Amino acid sequence: MKGLLQLSTMLSAGQIQQLITENENLQVQVNDLNYMLAEREQEIAELKQNNTTDAELRSMIDMQLDELHLMQNRIGKQQQLAAGAEEREFELQQELTQAAKLQQQYSELFQQYTYINTQLDDVQQELIKVKKRNGMLQQIAVKIGETESTLEMLTQERDDLKTKVIELERLQNG
Repeated sequence: MKGLLQLSTMLSAGQIQQLITENENLQVQVNDLNYMLAEREQEIAELKQNNTTDAELRSMIDMQLDELHLMQNRIGKQQQLAAGAEEREFELQQELTQAAKLQQQYSELFQQYTYINTQLDDVQQELIKVKKRNGMLQQIAVKIGETESTLEMLTQERDDLKTKVIELERLQNG
């Protein structure tokens, strides 16, 4: 206060009035600046709050993106498994088709085998008959051979007897 009193004694009333006016103007400017500072601090607080909220949202979005990537990986693996299963199903279908063809071929071959076996049995029966017939023919041939031999001997004996009869008749007639 002493400083103000000394200052007021040194300054005139107009100067003091001018200082008071300037002081009031400065006070208004300080109040405006304080108001602006408070608004800026409020904005900063809101920005900090928004920044925190943004960070939380970013964190949530990052977590959701991670989950999405995980799901995409799982879906990719499932699609690969499904593609593998489809491929295996196709291969199995081809194997079944091949097995059906082989079964058909087997059935046809079995029918041919059965038919050929039946024919073989028939041929074997015919062969047995032919062997019997050949055996009988051989026996007949042996008998014919024996008969021919006997016939030759009898013919020889007859011829010999004829010759003897002719000689006896010549001896008697002669």
